[in-house]
Amino acid sequence: MIDCYHRIRCLNKTGIKVHLHAYEYGRPPAGELEEICSTVSYYPRDTSFGNHLSALPYSVVSRNSKKLLENLAKDDSPILFDGIQTTLLLARPVLADRKKAVRLHNTEPYYYRTLAKHERNPVKKTYYLLEAGRLQRYEKILKHSDYLLTISIADHDYYNRRFRNSILLPSSHPFDKTEIKTGRGHHILYHADLTISENIAVSKLLIRKVFSRIPHPCIIAGKNPPPALESEIRNHGNIKLIPNPASVKMNDLIKDAQINIIPTMAANGLKLKLLISLFSGRHCLANSTAVNASGLYPLCHIADSAEEMIRKINILFNQPFTAEMIEERKKVLARKYDNMINAGKLADLFFPGHCTK
Repeated sequence: MIDCYHRIRCLNKTGIKVHLHAYEYGRPPAGELEEICSTVSYYPRDTSFGNHLSALPYSVVSRNSKKLLENLAKDDSPILFDGIQTTLLLARPVLADRKKAVRLHNTEPYYYRTLAKHERNPVKKTYYLLEAGRLQRYEKILKHSDYLLTISIADHDYYNRRFRNSILLPSSHPFDKTEIKTGRGHHILYHADLTISENIAVSKLLIRKVFSRIPHPCIIAGKNPPPALESEIRNHGNIKLIPNPASVKMNDLIKDAQINIIPTMAANGLKLKLLISLFSGRHCLANSTAVNASGLYPLCHIADSAEEMIRKINILFNQPFTAEMIEERKKVLARKYDNMINAGKLADLFFPGHCTK
């Protein structure tokens, strides 16, 4: 959602009028979308059990709307499908002559297998494995897209080998400039969606192998942490769990941290929290998997074992972040992760010359 919202926001700044079609998730309509879109249309998602029995991925077949197809057929505007989950209508004959692109956020079959690997609930594990297989078979629909907009070099290489139509377009994000504080911060932060099995596994690894073995204050913050994480933390006075922080609170936690730590287990996609930490936080400690082929190695401290993380944390915790470090961040981030430059590339893809007139 973050990538989608800020992509639309920046396209709007270039003069592109966006007609947004979105599926409902039981939440009220987002008023901020009305401010940056010409129109916003919502459609119900069919989450009935029968869709789990389909040969198509559940995440795809549950997003099926005749009304959406009717609305798309009313004009000849280019169509951007945001995520493979939205592509059920991609191959429909009525849209055959339209310019179409698919935004791919991950190599989805690999991502679902990673979720299954770290999921302990047998029902969820089975769902992830089934969905991975269905997505693997379903990916052939992407040949009907003019462009595949991939988010990382690894994903770009994978899809370009298969379909020869991949274009690397990095993730859009909340920052049009860096918002980094100089000096020293107060804590070490790991932030993530804690409903996702991979992130829960990373949190437990950090607690057991890293945070419990250092004297510095550590914070784990994120959405809906499971009770098991609270149990893991209970006996460690230097570790604090902050469940469901508001966006302002989360931003403050990132900016006030001395170290934002971002290990990951899945090598595909680009971790948006890595970009957010680099645009607004001080030292960033990641593993090789998190920065794989991102061009962000020069801005991160890399540690691929618990012992190396501890060693680098003990060095970085006392190292002030300087104005010179901020300038280096700005230079490297501007090469690939400038929101307006990337929005201009997308606009020119759909409307050649729009941003180069």
